[in-house]
Amino acid sequence: MKPFQPFRRPASPRRLPLPILWALPLGAFLLWCLLALWLGRWEGQPPKVSLDRDFSALGKDPSLVLEVEDGQTGLKQLSAVLEVEGQSFPLIDRDYPGPWLLYFQRSGAQSSARFDLGEMIASSHPIREGPARLSITASDHSYRRFFAGNQARLQRDFTFDIRPPTLEALSAQHYVTQGGSACVLYRVGEDTEVSGVRVGSDFFPGYAADPDGDKQVRFCIFGYRYDLGPNPEMKLVAVDAAGNRSEARFRYKLFPRKFRQRTIRLSSAFLQQVVPAILNQNPQLSSQGDLVKDFLQINDGLRQANHDKIKQLSSQSEPQFLWTEAFAQLSRSKVESLFADHRTYLYEGREIDRQDHVGFDLSVVKHYPIEASNDGVVRYADLLGIYGNTILVDHGCGLLSLYGHLSSIAVEAGDRVGKGQVLGRSGATGLAAGDHLHFGLFLHGIPVNPTEWWDPKWIRERVLDRIGEHKGGSATAES
Repeated sequence: MKPFQPFRRPASPRRLPLPILWALPLGAFLLWCLLALWLGRWEGQPPKVSLDRDFSALGKDPSLVLEVEDGQTGLKQLSAVLEVEGQSFPLIDRDYPGPWLLYFQRSGAQSSARFDLGEMIASSHPIREGPARLSITASDHSYRRFFAGNQARLQRDFTFDIRPPTLEALSAQHYVTQGGSACVLYRVGEDTEVSGVRVGSDFFPGYAADPDGDKQVRFCIFGYRYDLGPNPEMKLVAVDAAGNRSEARFRYKLFPRKFRQRTIRLSSAFLQQVVPAILNQNPQLSSQGDLVKDFLQINDGLRQANHDKIKQLSSQSEPQFLWTEAFAQLSRSKVESLFADHRTYLYEGREIDRQDHVGFDLSVVKHYPIEASNDGVVRYADLLGIYGNTILVDHGCGLLSLYGHLSSIAVEAGDRVGKGQVLGRSGATGLAAGDHLHFGLFLHGIPVNPTEWWDPKWIRERVLDRIGEHKGGSATAES
């Protein structure tokens, strides 16, 4: 028989002390916060909000682009509102998804956005003259501001201006030869910001004809590209600060012309001579392991890149003529190749490429001193792809002269040079088969025929006297 045992209640599970019970969720919350902090969710950088241009007025066809970016936690909300005459017109109201996985992911689904605000403004309401305000707000998925995120605001007060600028041609008949240049005189309204001549898709800006006098009278020297069709559209264009645009006709007579066809026969020896050297000087190119393929990327792609560089340098041109008389052909030189020769390249009897020669090849004796064709400022003096050692001289108003294939260079970028000053010596660098000078003229990056600019009569009658018309006088060039 078992001895008597008193009744005992089962032992209850031990309860954790109250402070520990409070500490567990608090610790979990702190761990969560630390994890979020580690993931960068407490960052304090607001989204970047920018417009593609500064403006004080917009026209009836406004051009305005909005860009918003947040590379930290991503965009959360974006709004844009137009206020006109006490009324609000919502343009944008977007919400962007946040991070998933209990918000432990660093950023949301969208880090940037781009909108054509001009189109949105034009379609939001009928545009009328008067003041207006544009307000833009953007926020991100940061935990700042009690999880509302960092916020950026952009506000612009401006005026709707729907009246186009005035524009009037002043000069009489213009005679324009294909591949050549011409000068037109015109008047614009005071609110005009940009004006000039559009020829097909090419635009040539205008300049003040008398900076110290009537600033509304402008002149524009424009070119008729050698490879355009026989009847390109030519017109004056003026644009004001609001983006309003005016167009005007001016009288002109076009003289289309045909350019020479030439065949260039390439030898293996020539390719071996020039191709590896040009590739070595232009590290952005890589050899294809085939001389012909390498030549093609030089003759086509590198040629285009070189002309793009010339166009970019033209944008730095000074806004007035740096010369007073006609340009000069290299002394004692003989013309070997003409402007705009159409060249067909043959290798081992088959055609491999076609390109146009946008300048003159001038030959003299080896290492002949190369003279500046006119007064100007050196914009470039270094290697330039197919042209080898090259000098580009700015003569003002977008006109640059090019001296290519030099053996040596005697000037530096920024030097002011006079007509006839020695710039360097002729050579055979770049894509050249022998010692000669490649001379070219570029008007705002468009190649033009130098023969007109070498002609004192053409300079006087078609450019200088025409610009001087509105002052009751004329300029003269050396005859």
